[in-house]
Amino acid sequence: MFTAVILSALAMTMIVAVRYLVTSGAFAWATSKVRPGLYDGLTSQIRMELGWSLASAAIYGVPAGIVARGWQEHGWTRIYTDWAAFPLWYAPLSLLLYLFAHDTWFYWTHRLMHRPRWFRLAHAVHHASRPPTAW
Repeated sequence: MFTAVILSALAMTMIVAVRYLVTSGAFAWATSKVRPGLYDGLTSQIRMELGWSLASAAIYGVPAGIVARGWQEHGWTRIYTDWAAFPLWYAPLSLLLYLFAHDTWFYWTHRLMHRPRWFRLAHAVHHASRPPTAW
């Protein structure tokens, strides 16, 4: 059981990390083609940003892996795969409720991270990138 949770968390972390590397890498490549020299002299900053971003993959991947495993084994969430199980109006309503809950969570956690103590501990690195890059 515990091994399955660890494997699920690692798998989700890898999914988040690969998604990040592919999308940010594609964006960085495209912007470097449109604006040659944009990233000149930023190698150390980009390395630091890559490291922090890959570490944040675990911040998102571990809870996602735990929830995915809980859904699969214990029915912790109301995720459904059978569209006929609920009325047709349930799908758009549940999507809107999910988006509202996610945006609310993101807003309040982001506000918390701008409080002086939390900012230094968990968020200052996000604002340290000057100029910002795709990473």
